[in-house]
Amino acid sequence: MTDATTDVICPFLIDSGLSRGQAVRLTSSLDTIISQHNYPESIGLLIAQSAVLTALLASTIKFDGVFTLQIQGEGSVSLLATDITTDGQIRGYARFDEKAAEKAYKNVQEGTETPVQAFFKDGTLSFNVETGDQSYQGIVALNQPTLPQCVLEYFKQSEQIETAIKIEVATPQQTGKGWIGSAVMLQRMPMDRQIARELKEEEIDDLWQTAVVLLHSASPQELLDTNLSLEKLLYRLYHLNNLHFFIQKAIKFGCRCSQEKVIEMLKRFPEQDRQEMAVDGEIKVDCQFCGKSYTLTLKDLDAGK
Repeated sequence: MTDATTDVICPFLIDSGLSRGQAVRLTSSLDTIISQHNYPESIGLLIAQSAVLTALLASTIKFDGVFTLQIQGEGSVSLLATDITTDGQIRGYARFDEKAAEKAYKNVQEGTETPVQAFFKDGTLSFNVETGDQSYQGIVALNQPTLPQCVLEYFKQSEQIETAIKIEVATPQQTGKGWIGSAVMLQRMPMDRQIARELKEEEIDDLWQTAVVLLHSASPQELLDTNLSLEKLLYRLYHLNNLHFFIQKAIKFGCRCSQEKVIEMLKRFPEQDRQEMAVDGEIKVDCQFCGKSYTLTLKDLDAGK
């Protein structure tokens, strides 16, 4: 165990393994994702939630590659994507109409629309795991009021796993520093045979309900307090629930773009299309995740044929 307080995932078990959990807190990694694009507050809040959920969900599965959370809609935000690698490099971006997003944010603040309906309208939320040559995808309709509730709906419908999430995000204006996002997720696990013999079903149900109540007793201040480690936060909640920690994982901002990948991408286009993209024999490509710019000549693309 470490005493890390920020940019970390902390997995844990409670109640002799009846429930597993993940706690996450993002600070500098999240602030980099949002601030480097100079996103307005409304979009920053969505990306903050998405990044925290991505870190939570990725930590529940074993994979060697990339886990992506992607939201596509027909509202002011047409695309929002965040992903994280096995070694904890996280990134994200959003494609949106600024004026429409400003109006959507106003509707949310006035309570006339839910966040999902205001920003995405009808759309889908998908999870994609890429590992080697294989990939796995899960999709759920955006028919809940908020992004965390859409994730809960996915677990209920597709995975049939009882899940609870407590999530908080804060803007630089609120923190006086930078963006902060934090969350704790609980999932009810299949009963161990030994435990099933020792406890009645109603006792096991009571343990789960108690764990959920304790989860939601965590205050926004506790979740966002960068002076309070996640272990200490979880100990406050579950020290009477046979709490067991696993090794934490550090998270940092990281983009996987490179000139080689840009060349590979451009080579997929027909030669005529590449000719039309070029200006004075050069094609300029900007990475949507980190903003890095690549300028390539048509000769660069012809090399290595």
